[in-house]
Amino acid sequence: RMQSDETADIPDLTDLSPQARELLRVAMPEAQRAMNPDQLQIWVDGARKLVQTEVGLAALVTYVRAMPPLAKQAGTAVMTHAIATVISIATHADGTAADAFLSALSTASRRLITAGSLLGFFEVVDEITALAPRALVPMFDRIGPLLDQLSVDGLRRWALLGVQEHVSDFRSQDAWFKLESTDARAVLRAAGEGTLFTQVERRLGLYLRALWGVSRDLRSGTVAAPPNTGGAKGRRVAIVNGSICMPQSFDVFPGQPGLTLYRAAAAHAAAHLQWSTARFPVRELKAVQIVLVSLIEDARVEKLAMREMPGLKKLWAPFHVALPTFSVSAVSLMARLSRALFDDDYQDDNPWVTKGRTMFAEHSGDLENAGLSRTIGMLLGNDLGQMRVQFNFKTYVIEPLYRDDNMFLWDFGDAGQSQPDDQEVTYQAANLQPDDKGDQSEIEIEQNASEQSQDPPTEMQAGAMKEVTGDDAMFAQTYRYDEWDYAINLERPDWCTVIEKAGRFGDPRSIDEILSRNRDTVDRLTTLIKAAQIQRPIRLRKQLEGDKLDLDACISATIDLRSGRTPDPRIHARHARQSRDLAVLLLLDLSQSTNDFVPSAGTTVLNLAREATALVADAMSKIGDSFAIHGFDSNGRHEVEYYRFKDFDEPYSEQSRARLAGMTGQLSTRMGTALRHAGRFLHDRRVARKLILLVTDGEPHDIDVHDRKYLVFDAKHAVEEQTRHGIATFCISLDSAADEYVTRIFGSRNYLVLDHLRRLPEKLPMLYMRLTS
Repeated sequence: RMQSDETADIPDLTDLSPQARELLRVAMPEAQRAMNPDQLQIWVDGARKLVQTEVGLAALVTYVRAMPPLAKQAGTAVMTHAIATVISIATHADGTAADAFLSALSTASRRLITAGSLLGFFEVVDEITALAPRALVPMFDRIGPLLDQLSVDGLRRWALLGVQEHVSDFRSQDAWFKLESTDARAVLRAAGEGTLFTQVERRLGLYLRALWGVSRDLRSGTVAAPPNTGGAKGRRVAIVNGSICMPQSFDVFPGQPGLTLYRAAAAHAAAHLQWSTARFPVRELKAVQIVLVSLIEDARVEKLAMREMPGLKKLWAPFHVALPTFSVSAVSLMARLSRALFDDDYQDDNPWVTKGRTMFAEHSGDLENAGLSRTIGMLLGNDLGQMRVQFNFKTYVIEPLYRDDNMFLWDFGDAGQSQPDDQEVTYQAANLQPDDKGDQSEIEIEQNASEQSQDPPTEMQAGAMKEVTGDDAMFAQTYRYDEWDYAINLERPDWCTVIEKAGRFGDPRSIDEILSRNRDTVDRLTTLIKAAQIQRPIRLRKQLEGDKLDLDACISATIDLRSGRTPDPRIHARHARQSRDLAVLLLLDLSQSTNDFVPSAGTTVLNLAREATALVADAMSKIGDSFAIHGFDSNGRHEVEYYRFKDFDEPYSEQSRARLAGMTGQLSTRMGTALRHAGRFLHDRRVARKLILLVTDGEPHDIDVHDRKYLVFDAKHAVEEQTRHGIATFCISLDSAADEYVTRIFGSRNYLVLDHLRRLPEKLPMLYMRLTS
């Protein structure tokens, strides 16, 4: 009996080749000790896919040996990602590269102990696989020395530098990854001069206890930088639930040992824990004010710390390197202000810097009061706005290097509270809108003193809607989703990040104007709505009770009786009223291409989509259907932006119409991830019918994907996922050449290609009535 129970846990091996079956059979007892039944099944499925890709026997043997200890050490998610990575390598390179990767896994897992570090390593490998597959084998052969000197982020920078410097010179590229290049060794040596947190963790703990007389919880944390910062990850300390989360390694600071930098960072964070005891509410502040309040708070806690321990000035001073310049930018002014508040001997004649230093000095007797940081920061933010200097929050990096990300200073409300067990800090970027006449990469600060109201308005005035609040702009909820890779026939786990953001407010009166301009369509819709609202009588057959007999059921029952079978007692029929029971999510593609001008309509694609959405929303609200209006764009897999203009349980109010009026087109179209997130809002709704109505003007694409089929097959997979959950998906494509890919994604009967874009406002409401009738 015990033997049969053990056999039941062994996955089926019959469809494998004889060699693969024998390999797995021999390794099975050891694998069963290391893995649970689910992991065993994943292990066998991975071997089956490797056999299908014809990687060769050597790679398969290495795979069978390498996966069980990896699963035992890091868990199912890491194991799944490793399998996806090795199959990708086998597909893009060859079996030799796959074997080299699997051989390097044991070395990498000894140096990168945590699951997060291993997942980061796999992401680096995936990047190099796509860019330079010929570099994989030499890199894996030297993975031990590389990881001895580099963090995961350092390995990424080193490898990408080798690829970019020798993109067309394969001989030089080979020399780089074999460490035969002088430049490669020099870069590696310079990076290796950095200090890893694991090397100094115990010494830092003792150092802080000696300074403050209390033990502080120090841990290694993944500090993610804002999007579009060129991959500057892992540079900042973060404070989470009283713990100081240190990056695995700091960038090298010229002239300063790595231990000194870690000490400076730890001492600064501990000063915050000592004196930054109250959190600042973020809701009414703009991004520049948030940055400046944080800057003043940094200076305040450092002044208090230096009063008690003057020697800390000598520790922090070398990292303040800002100098007066003729160039006036927000970033340089902030760095100069930081130094001016820290160093009394620093000379700077800029009026804004001088004003900040003067106000701070005037409050030197009240440094125990954290409110002075808010007061001074808001005033300086107003002054900076009057100067009209450029400030891009997405690319702003706090200086000097040792200071933390300051996120713990701010109260984001319930949505912003992290869980007690979180060991990662995600630094979310502000969702600020560019000036209409400016470049999207630059955000112009415009704030008058009259905008300083401490309490947000309780009512929204038509024609004068407020801009995105600080809460909406600074904090964005994130979600992780798998993505389907058709090349390896596997889902890449937690591959894409959806960032939910609040939409920008526009003028709600423009939506009313749309209804006025389309009066004929509105009248026709009203007629259809009145018909749809009537609860038509329907006859329910085969009922246990009813006011009539169901003739067909009676005949069947008679046949059963004469045949000696027990008849079905449901022989009645009754009349009932049919009501509409559905939930519809209107999902809008808000990519950059929606800003294209449509000559026949005299406006842009985005305006046509807004007009059509306004008409559909008016119809849905009148008929009483449950509906939501969302939109999306993307900037690579780590930044799929998702906007909720109206949710299901939210009334179609002036606020919803204002968000609809304020939507803008930008970036790219990662359709599959957006569909998965849209399905999240429909899964648990208790209705008879669920529908996602997608409006898009082109095929899926994104900046980090170069294979045109990749995102098409992922979107197809996402549609199939929603179908399995009982969610129908219908697409309205505004691309006249869309038949090929929309048929593949949505099926032959679940899409409409609209050749004449100017007819969208007319077609979409009528299509909605047809689909939901």
